[in-house]
Amino acid sequence: MNERSFIIRGMKKKEDISERRAVIVQAALQCFVERGFHCTSMRDIAQAASVSLGNLYNHFDGKEALIAEVATQEQTELLPLLQALERAAAPSLPVVAQFLVAYQALCRQREWAVLSAECLSEIARSPGLAPAFEANRRRMLDGLAGFMERGAQQGLLRPAVPVRLAAQLLLDAVESDALRFALAVTPQEEAGADEGVDVLHPALLSCLLGGEAQGDAT
Repeated sequence: MNERSFIIRGMKKKEDISERRAVIVQAALQCFVERGFHCTSMRDIAQAASVSLGNLYNHFDGKEALIAEVATQEQTELLPLLQALERAAAPSLPVVAQFLVAYQALCRQREWAVLSAECLSEIARSPGLAPAFEANRRRMLDGLAGFMERGAQQGLLRPAVPVRLAAQLLLDAVESDALRFALAVTPQEEAGADEGVDVLHPALLSCLLGGEAQGDAT
């Protein structure tokens, strides 16, 4: 067997390992959503992933390692939103609104909301998990604040407060509203939701960031 054959076999093995890890992570996420972190055992995850318990431990040494993978998944989901800001031709109010609408839609997914709540609870018990999640939040804050700062410098936005504070307020509003919506609002309530309490109402964004709101942000 030549060297090339060894290389191909090595690459295939890495691909198999990567795929198996991905299956385990998805199974763990589903278990966490359905049962919560503390009610999910490593055996539950192994059964959901159709792997042996020993095989599971070959990839992850415990639940904390799998919980940390939630931050990696979160980063993957958030990246397209930040890339959209970077690709925008001009830092305008409509682009900020589009970014926030996309983030709200992501946060309003029940699975996302449940995992967010579980992560906050687990971080309170295991502070060592915090840095990965804090890094994701910092990327969002830096990306939005930087975009708004460029808009202010170009005269396209006129923030009523410092841009980083404005970005923090907007992200906090979207996250808290989406968490309430995903965990507490029934489909019937969603259909009859009062537009007057929309945290992304164009008039509210215009008051906070200045500029002209072009159309409904939602």
